[in-house]
Amino acid sequence: MSLVRPGAAPADLDLDTFLAPSHASNSGHDGPMVRGKTSSRRRGIHGALANKRAADSRASALVPTIRELRAAGFISRRALADELNRRGIPTTRGGRWHYTTVVRMLRRLGFLTSGTGSRINNGQAGKRDADAKAKALASTVRELQAKGLDTFGAIAREFNAREIPTARGGKWHSTSVKRLLRRLERLEP
Repeated sequence: MSLVRPGAAPADLDLDTFLAPSHASNSGHDGPMVRGKTSSRRRGIHGALANKRAADSRASALVPTIRELRAAGFISRRALADELNRRGIPTTRGGRWHYTTVVRMLRRLGFLTSGTGSRINNGQAGKRDADAKAKALASTVRELQAKGLDTFGAIAREFNAREIPTARGGKWHSTSVKRLLRRLERLEP
């Protein structure tokens, strides 16, 4: 294509060539638009839906593992991430677990719900988790009490010796054992 009109001076550019609208420049494509082809926006939407389905599927496959970990005392998001990494369970994309990836997975599974800026479950998820942890430890507490360990400090020392983590993955103290026993009294009639 010539940039100079026939019969015009060489410095006089053909403005019609530059100002003519083209479908390629308006659509973001380099070539001509073809009817019936899928647009890049539509391909992006379908790709996002495929990614969502894959993440839903992966999260659903992890439900038994998450329930097992929660029953074993891994309640906090960070403790869950650490344990999933320790067990070598990869994320959906094959990477390591972090606080945020655990939160997204729990939210996807409905274990964690949130409203606009704050939690709408008013801490109920945390209470359910603590109740589940207490129920899981009930038999151990009864066993220790049968052996004569009846003080909060003695039970805490035994939990730490057995490497049983607290709800947040830390060490047991007399106060945390006291709260656990109160919760068990409330749960068991």
